[in-house]
Amino acid sequence: MERRSPFGEMADDHTALMVDMGDLQGTIRRLVQPDIAALDSGKQIVDMLDSFQWRLRVHFRREEEGVFPEAHRMVSEGAQGADVFGRFFGEEAEDDMTAHATLARRTAEMIEIATRVADAGAPDQASARRLLALVDLTANLLQRHADKEDRLIFPMIEKSLTPQQVGEVRDRLRKIPTERDLGPPGEEHLGQLGV
Repeated sequence: MERRSPFGEMADDHTALMVDMGDLQGTIRRLVQPDIAALDSGKQIVDMLDSFQWRLRVHFRREEEGVFPEAHRMVSEGAQGADVFGRFFGEEAEDDMTAHATLARRTAEMIEIATRVADAGAPDQASARRLLALVDLTANLLQRHADKEDRLIFPMIEKSLTPQQVGEVRDRLRKIPTERDLGPPGEEHLGQLGV
């Protein structure tokens, strides 16, 4: 049986994050309708956001420590396609890292608002509207970010690698804990994201 490409695994991460985001959007939309909002809506959203935040942090770490080192190596060695990667890491890498930081910051703000809602026992309309705006903005940014990597960056990197180098990416990804019981995804990593 052929093993899944590590770049396919990263695209799967994006898909799972978008599913989580869709669930969050649905739950938060229910919150903005006070007549059907349960008193535990805030707690439910906090729990969902906590799980989403965890997966987002792990995914960022997998990108930055597992995949991007290959693109950096290709640029430094002048490999085929290095001019494209050079532009990505010269111009777009900052945009990508800004997207990581923005996604993390918006998620943290949603957790803060949802925690206040949970503590109050019921949603107020200002909090509900802010949560809805944030979840929609975050979903749009996450989708654009994932599309760029899945359709452009990851395929270009993978196409330029030897099977051994693909194996090295796979090995780096496997070393990054993805389960909560294996410990936190690394607070030192979050500093790189400006969080």
